[in-house]
Amino acid sequence: MKSDPTFLLISRHNPESCWMFNEKSRQIHQDLFNGLDALLKKYHITLIGCWFDIPGHTLYEVYNAPSLDAFQRMGMEPEIARWSSFNTTQIIMVSSLEDIRRMLQTSA
Repeated sequence: MKSDPTFLLISRHNPESCWMFNEKSRQIHQDLFNGLDALLKKYHITLIGCWFDIPGHTLYEVYNAPSLDAFQRMGMEPEIARWSSFNTTQIIMVSSLEDIRRMLQTSA
């Protein structure tokens, strides 16, 4: 059974735009958090986990999505686009240990 793609997002922002010190950035974060569940539901995406490295101004998120297209379409929503305006984001499609085990079994 093939699983949905899993995406690791690594997002970084400058200390000057940190939500802890910047009111505009704080409001953008709050707006995104308030609407995130609806966006995830709209695109059938699951947030697996989210971790903040506050001193490093870095955010790590892991999502499952039905497709790359769905994941990209969610990223173009206004709430996420506003948030992306002050973040540099790297998106990496990753495989779970179970995915790798399946690949190893089918390639033998």
